[in-house]
Amino acid sequence: MRELIAYERRLRFDRLKKLSKATKITTTITGMPHGSSTANKIEDGAIALAEVEDVYREVIAELKEMRSELEELLHELDNPDDIGIMRLRYMHGWRLQDIPDAVCISERGMYYHLAGAERKLAKMFPDRVKLR
Repeated sequence: MRELIAYERRLRFDRLKKLSKATKITTTITGMPHGSSTANKIEDGAIALAEVEDVYREVIAELKEMRSELEELLHELDNPDDIGIMRLRYMHGWRLQDIPDAVCISERGMYYHLAGAERKLAKMFPDRVKLR
């Protein structure tokens, strides 16, 4: 899930970049073709954007499925701090550096809770939770 969250962020950025390129239209005074390229940049940009958006939708659907499964598993944890940190990280997609300030613990404490919760879930559900 960690890799998927990072991939989703990269795709979101790539999607915005392609959207910007696909919608950028420069007017020409003469209306004559220019340059040696015969490709239509706007059309190429729209195709690239559509491809990125297809992949993005697939990743979002997979993340949604994983998050619903994780929500079920979180009910098995007994420590509310573990549950809260896991929710912020994996359900809401927060960056690791933002979590300690939000829950008023040290960065080291946040890593302790996160790693502990992941280990507990992996022990309780070895067939459903894989640690890397």
